[in-house]
Amino acid sequence: MYQIKSVTLTPVILTLKQSFKTAHTETKRRPLTIVQVTLFDHVTQQDVIGYGEIQSFDDFTYAPENQIMSMSIIQNILLPQLRNYQFKSPEEFTGRLNTLTAYGSFAKSGLEMAIWDAVGHLKKKSLQRLIGGTGTKVPVSVAIGLSDDFKAMMQAQYQRHKLKIDGATNDWQKLIDLLLDYPNQHFSIDANCSFRDEDFSFLAALPDNVDFIEQPYSANDFVKHAQLQARIQQHLSLDESVNNIDDIATMLDLHAADALTVKQGKIGGISNAITAIKMVDKPWIGGMLTSGLGRSVDLALASLPNIAFPSDISDSSRYFERDIIKEKLVVDRGYITVPTGFGIGVTMDFDAIADMQSANTINVQY
Repeated sequence: MYQIKSVTLTPVILTLKQSFKTAHTETKRRPLTIVQVTLFDHVTQQDVIGYGEIQSFDDFTYAPENQIMSMSIIQNILLPQLRNYQFKSPEEFTGRLNTLTAYGSFAKSGLEMAIWDAVGHLKKKSLQRLIGGTGTKVPVSVAIGLSDDFKAMMQAQYQRHKLKIDGATNDWQKLIDLLLDYPNQHFSIDANCSFRDEDFSFLAALPDNVDFIEQPYSANDFVKHAQLQARIQQHLSLDESVNNIDDIATMLDLHAADALTVKQGKIGGISNAITAIKMVDKPWIGGMLTSGLGRSVDLALASLPNIAFPSDISDSSRYFERDIIKEKLVVDRGYITVPTGFGIGVTMDFDAIADMQSANTINVQY
């Protein structure tokens, strides 16, 4: 049986090398909260530390939970109700979190990630082994805009290129020309809720090398997505629409999409992500400008069977000036090696964390 002894929350801000633009907003700095859990194993009488991160953003342009809300939920709802709680596995812990509140998926994910990391250290197994992943490396993709240096991205040999576009301002002919210029390259289109009804003719004309269209319409409009999916041959994949397992059930019941962008950081954690992967026909692992810690979790999930498309997990050097882990996640001919160390499998860079800390550390002792 396991039991939490203490939790430490450390807010940090990672600086991007260049701003990251979507139809929602432009991101220049990435706030995260590092979750450190001291876990006690009643069988071995051993303490171990695990790390996770809360991946919500600083506003509500992407999801209905921001960093302030996540911190409030974890401090005032989750942690008080976990005092003296004992559990046998990370999956059982996730089940408990899911009963405490219907909200706070980002907060739950950060705490649960640290539990998985700690249990991996106790069992002396990698996260990949704990969840049943296979293989030493996984195919990955990169998110770019139409104005980015596409030839440079091609040289990195990513297995898929996600084109971030804004339906309101997109040059459709330029997009289609680019897709036709590279007929053997796999693409996806990410609209971040920005497409309009009048864009349908362009969507229907997209060539076959577009694997899927991600979140064309607003987050709450499952019906419009279902209507579009019924009319086009390309797969739709929902992202902003999905913040928990119930949203996935709604998506499936309405036939709103036949693919799913799985982001463990916003649907309640690793266990929920595994459930999501089993629920849908074409799951794949999305990214949220996370640190190397979060991306290492994504790599383990991307090694699971049934992952349909290359995952949005790019090279360590692409986005941030400095990361919170010491290891470098390097793209080699379109693949990244899955960490094999115990737990999540990476080493925290505490000097970097201290330099990037943005607010006081919060300590909760049980």
